[in-house]
Amino acid sequence: MVWASIVQAFNNPQSCFRFCLGVVFIFALVLIVYRPILPGSFLMDDHRLIKEDNPLVNGELKPFNIWFQTDFTLSTFSLWLQWLAWGENPGGYHVVNMVLQAVSAVLLWRLWVQLKIPGAWLAAAIFAVHPVCVNSVARIAEIKNTLSLPFFILSFWLYLRYEALSLNPVGQTSRNYMPLWYGFSLVAFVLALLSKTSTVMLPLVLLGCAMWQRGRVTRQDLLQTGPYFVLALAFGLMSAWFQKHLALAGMALEPENFWQKLAGAGWDFWFYLGKAILPVNLSLVYVRWKIDATALASYVPVLLLLAGLALCWRFRQSWGRHALFGLGCFVITLFPALGFFDSQFLTKWHVSDHLQYLPLIAPVTLTIAVIASKLEVKIFRCVAVGLVLTLSVLTFNRARVFSTPEKLFRDTIAKNPAAWDAYNDLGVVLASKQNYAEAINQFWASVLSNPDNAAAQLNLGHALELEGRIVEAEQHFRAVLKLEPDNPAAHKELAEILEAQGKDQEALYHLKMALLFGPEIETRMALASLFYKTGDSRQAVEQLRRVLTVKPDQVEALNNLAWILATSSDDTVRSGTEAVKRAELACHLTDFKQAGMISTLAAADAEAGRFSEAVTSAEMAVKMQTANGESRLADINNQLLILYRNGKPYHASPAGGKNQ
Repeated sequence: MVWASIVQAFNNPQSCFRFCLGVVFIFALVLIVYRPILPGSFLMDDHRLIKEDNPLVNGELKPFNIWFQTDFTLSTFSLWLQWLAWGENPGGYHVVNMVLQAVSAVLLWRLWVQLKIPGAWLAAAIFAVHPVCVNSVARIAEIKNTLSLPFFILSFWLYLRYEALSLNPVGQTSRNYMPLWYGFSLVAFVLALLSKTSTVMLPLVLLGCAMWQRGRVTRQDLLQTGPYFVLALAFGLMSAWFQKHLALAGMALEPENFWQKLAGAGWDFWFYLGKAILPVNLSLVYVRWKIDATALASYVPVLLLLAGLALCWRFRQSWGRHALFGLGCFVITLFPALGFFDSQFLTKWHVSDHLQYLPLIAPVTLTIAVIASKLEVKIFRCVAVGLVLTLSVLTFNRARVFSTPEKLFRDTIAKNPAAWDAYNDLGVVLASKQNYAEAINQFWASVLSNPDNAAAQLNLGHALELEGRIVEAEQHFRAVLKLEPDNPAAHKELAEILEAQGKDQEALYHLKMALLFGPEIETRMALASLFYKTGDSRQAVEQLRRVLTVKPDQVEALNNLAWILATSSDDTVRSGTEAVKRAELACHLTDFKQAGMISTLAAADAEAGRFSEAVTSAEMAVKMQTANGESRLADINNQLLILYRNGKPYHASPAGGKNQ
């Protein structure tokens, strides 16, 4: 067990020094190779998962009732705690991931020492600086990986401690501690499952370890791992439900039959094994291969895998036993990422570095164990230094790619020109820097690569609109609606263009559709404004009241509602009393510093018959507008002052109009 080995190490000064040096070296390695991601950036879906989609941050759930209400609950909870600590500073989140990576490596080292695996420290250090891990450590959203792994290793470790005592009990005291180790192991397993459900494969790893150590799996092994299987089944079913009903809601996966999935699993295995052993040419998005289930060649990879496992089984009395355990653990822990079950990640990629974060441990450990057992000590040390330095350089360079979104997406496009999502994401980054010309080029590249990419079509339309290319923008918004008729953003964007072209009725239709498919305050405000512009004050008032029902302190809605209630040409719409109430609240919320809102209050006072108050407010508005150089607005309010001084309110013409 971790603390048992640590206590033992501290009882021996030389072992204590080695242990401390090993820990410090691993932490230093992680800090050095991942230094380029500090202070770093929010990449891809980092910010969305931290803030917008985090039910603890957006207020949908509370810390005490979030459990089992979402997938990866503990990871979501940890992001909320970090949000309280770091807020919008990405550096803090990155440091947490780096620390977790180092902690996992240290725990892995001690686990391999306990299992007497040759080259234990080197295997852990290699994992700590392996380039494949960058995709998990450098992306804040992948705390699912970095948080689940320490609990996975700890559960494994505690189980081995319990198992050792059950097989070779030493005295009654040791027997008394057995339930404690077993209980702690189960708790750690639950925490791993709450962090990321792909850790469900631990029970099979435990049985594989028993087979490796003792040559067989006994009934006692099955009984001891029984509760782990129960937990794995429960969390697995829960995760499958979340994936189907939440994560994949509204998304479509490419249809694949069992044989396509089986053949694809063989290709995936060899791809991941290759990247584990030779981690070069890594990419955020890899070329997605097509599997022809009718071609025999498609099954060669899976047949080679089965042949390799059979060969290991054939020589299980010697070298095959170790190889079978290593490759078996790799296949077992990789299984959730092989595409047999519908998962959200399949909508973007079939293989990805972050999907083999946990499975990576097995081939790395097996490779290092073989090297350590075959080479002389001096040669092994030279090889170890060379491996650590080489992988550290590769990881440092890979971390530099992940330092900013622009670098990441440009690297992805350079390695995979068919990565249409990366073109779109790069366009978003460039547009945020107001580099619209190049952003448009990237959006175009995404659309040309995948014409059904509604997100790129929408972004392209928006960028063209910002560049004043209205006709072209309209075409792309209409293209989005052909692909996704229920896309509220496309309806809203198209409505803005149509309104600018004077096509108010068609714009009204699309705003109503936007509101139907995605109710938002901004959309309702735009609809109210267009209703008022077209002379339908009653509908405008209704929309503004709905806004205020949701957000009573929405200043713009308060001001606009007060103006319509005070000045509408429709006698049945006007209400001086309510207009004064709404206008006063708007002015109080803005500390009477907004001249336009003060002039609205003047109009409301006049409609309510409070002409002296109306004159006072209008004079204040004129004074502020004059001081601000808003001479046109000041002239308008001077004209209104004449009405108020003559005891007359202002009413708009029947065609409607805008508040000054």
